[in-house]
Amino acid sequence: MGTGAITQYIDVAQVVFYIFLLFFVGLIIYLTLESKREGFPLETERYGQVRREDGILGMPRVKKFVTEFGKTYYAPLQTPPEPEKVSAVPIHPWNGAPLSPVGNPLLAGVGPGSYANRADHVDYDLEGHARIRPLRKLPHIAISTIDINPIGLDVIGADGNKGGKVTDVWVDHMEMMIRYLELDANGNKVLLPINFSRIGKHDIQVQSILSDQFALVPKTKHPEEVTLLEEEKIMAYFGAGTLYATPERQEPLA
Repeated sequence: MGTGAITQYIDVAQVVFYIFLLFFVGLIIYLTLESKREGFPLETERYGQVRREDGILGMPRVKKFVTEFGKTYYAPLQTPPEPEKVSAVPIHPWNGAPLSPVGNPLLAGVGPGSYANRADHVDYDLEGHARIRPLRKLPHIAISTIDINPIGLDVIGADGNKGGKVTDVWVDHMEMMIRYLELDANGNKVLLPINFSRIGKHDIQVQSILSDQFALVPKTKHPEEVTLLEEEKIMAYFGAGTLYATPERQEPLA
């Protein structure tokens, strides 16, 4: 027998190769199962009805994760959520057809108004508190005197009319960045994402929605906190306005 041979038909290199193959197959199985801890089981409408699909190798066992600040999270979910329902209908009878909003298109959750169902809790700072807070709760932070202070300015919608007045500014105190403007819109307190506004010396211009649409911006459960899910819905509302605020925006440019 040659060097390294265990028998006349098997040598060390061959054994190592087989071990590698077993390890590689096991690794693929492990990664395939672990990748299903988010977004599974899948849902399909290929057969005319919602049908759950577990994919290759089925689902992994439920695992408990201890998250920051002592909270726990189980994945995959022990009870999968119900299929997401949006206020829209297909414009054609076949699967995969585009969706047309039903009712208020800014709240339909489709197109530029789509959003992800993120966790319904605040974005935490390093101490477990909300990192986005209004200035009235952050006495150690103030707007620079060389910048325009938006508090007290009127907010003008895409139709040129007043939609509300800024009553406060919500700041990400970890990034030292303004995230939202708090508005009084006909008696309703709503949040305006700063990236959908253009702050001027005399007013604030918003092109995504009309003046009478500010009052319907999704509200927050807490008057001085906004959860990750609420942020998604607020951003989606203004995003939807870029297409659905007026019927003309849904037509060809030329």
